[in-house]
Parts: sequence; C-alpha cells; structure tokens
Amino acid sequence: MFTSFTPGTIHHPLTAPLGPLDPADETAIRYPTRLNAMALQPGAIAGDNNLIYDAGELVFSVARFHRVRLRRLAPGEGLVLDPAVARPALVEHAARIMCTALGVDCDLHVGVDSDPLPVHAGFGSSSSLIAAVATAVNHLYGNPVDRADLLPFLTSNHGEEHTEGSDKLMPVQCIGGSAASGLYPGGVQVVAGRSTVVLTAAVPEGLTLVIGVPTALRERSTDELMAAEIDMFDRFRETGERWAPTIAFRMLHEAMPAALRGDLGPLGDLVFDYRFRMGSIENCSFSHPGLSELATSLEPLKADGTATVLALSSVGPAFFALTADPDTCESFFAEQGMRVIRALPHNGTYEEIEPTR
Repeated sequence: MFTSFTPGTIHHPLTAPLGPLDPADETAIRYPTRLNAMALQPGAIAGDNNLIYDAGELVFSVARFHRVRLRRLAPGEGLVLDPAVARPALVEHAARIMCTALGVDCDLHVGVDSDPLPVHAGFGSSSSLIAAVATAVNHLYGNPVDRADLLPFLTSNHGEEHTEGSDKLMPVQCIGGSAASGLYPGGVQVVAGRSTVVLTAAVPEGLTLVIGVPTALRERSTDELMAAEIDMFDRFRETGERWAPTIAFRMLHEAMPAALRGDLGPLGDLVFDYRFRMGSIENCSFSHPGLSELATSLEPLKADGTATVLALSSVGPAFFALTADPDTCESFFAEQGMRVIRALPHNGTYEEIEPTR
C-alpha cells in the first residue's frame, strides 16, 4: 500500500482514443489552483484502491496560477527542466506520463513559475502543478486528449514527493478537483466519483476568497502526513457511512440547483454543516495541532452571514471564506493568528499566454 515509484510511471494507461496530433513548436499556459470545500463521500477516500476513487468533492477555482512554458527540442535531446523549476519530480512526472499517453518522445524544455502557495496546507498545489504541466503538453500537441479523458488519467496516475528533495513519488489520494479547475469553466465545481464533473457554475461577481493559514504551520513531508491520515481512515469511513446520503440529497436537490441560479447560500450551508457539524474537521485534525479549536473560533463568520461559504480546504490546515466583505474576514482571520491570502474566484479554464524565454 502506498509504494513509492519513479516519476513517469503510469499506473493506469490512457485507453481513450486520441484526436489528431497537431504539434506546435512552443506554447505557454496559466492554470488555476483550487480550494477543496468538502468531500461528497468521505469513506471512499480511505485506502489506496489502486489509485481510482469513487469519492467526489466540491471545489472553488482560484485565480492563483501555475504558468507553464514548453518548447519542443530536437529528437534525442530528452526532457530538460529549467533550473528554476521548484518541484522537479512533479514536473518530470507530469511531462513524461503525458508524452507516453500521446505516444511521442519526451524531447521538451519545460519552465514553470507559480504564484506562492503553502505546500501541504490544502491548496492542491501538487495536483494542480501536475495537471498544469500535463495539460500544457496536451495543448502543445493540439489537445488530442479530451478533457473528460484527461481528468481521470491524471487522477489515477497521481503522486507526490516522498520526502523533501526526493526523486521518488508516493501515491496520494487524488479525486480530480485540481485538474477540473483548469479543464472546466466555472468558479465552483462538483466532481463526482471516478473524477466525473457533474456541475460547473460561475461564482457571482462581488465575492472574494479570503484564505487563512495558521502562522504556526509546520511544513510536513508527504509520507509523514500520509501516515497520520491513514490512522484516521476508520473515522473517514464512519463519517461517510453516516452522512453520505444526507450530503448527496442536499447537494442534488438544494445546493446544485441554487448554484445554477446564482445563489450559493444553500451550498454554503451544506459545506458548513459538513465541516463543522458532521465531524469532518475532527477527522482532519491530524493536519495541525489545535485545528478543532481554531475552527470553533472561526464559526462566527458564518453565523452572522459575513461568509457565504466557510470551510477547511481539503484536510487543511488552511481555512477559507467566500465573502462579499473581505476586509472583515481578513481581520477576523488575523485575530486568530492566521496569515491571510486574498484571491478572486476563477470562472474560466486554463488560458494560453505569451511564451517567454
């Protein structure tokens, strides 16, 4: 279970037919990141399940980006990463698995720069980086892989650095929200089982994401966090068995219809109940000491209506508020000893930008 592997290893080959390859000499894209508001079937996250998951998630796409620059090289030159690439194992993995899927030699020069985000804090920084690089390779060759096929290919071949600076990757549960945020439009998205997008909706204008990260956050390695999370799997399963039917009913009959009408209130209520009342935050308390107490101190933002959505992101320890009053939320987060990041929701997909050398 959770055996490390070499970047470029494919666990589940792409089986969908390819469209025509139309390679360009170079390209550049910017790819949004995401916040994970809640899981739709928490019990299905537990275990490795051969890297295929029936769990779903609700995500918000964030206008903080990875910018990927690609240039095709002469045959035989191989994969060359710009020296400034911060997480080379992930970038190499993404480029190699995508080239294998396309059936092309990986003779590429890859450059990446990213808006700053804390690692292992709930932003999906690893999965969005892999998605960004793989999508850029697909884009370079004329998008021969359809987004509905690319999404499960990426999630079923996901990995993260085993330890800091390691050249090996570890399988980590990946449901699909990070990739979906750049492949599908809509600032809010519902990704159901097997990485299937079932809802995309725009976040109304006037709402801002305010993200709080505990200032005492200690960066931990993937293997350390995975070991702590594995110890909580029984609680994940118990939460899923107890609350999944309620979550599914409210999502389908209340939150999703309202979101399509431009009203995120029912969605925010469901997220709050899931995180703060159904045991989710307690289950994620392994990510940071005092997480449950911090959550309790943040509840007034939702109770008084300041935050339309208030949630932990993924397993944390970052919290976020979607709000029309970002100043109040920022001050409140800061009072609880949190470093604050503001960002806008991103209602689009990934975007082609001008290549730079």
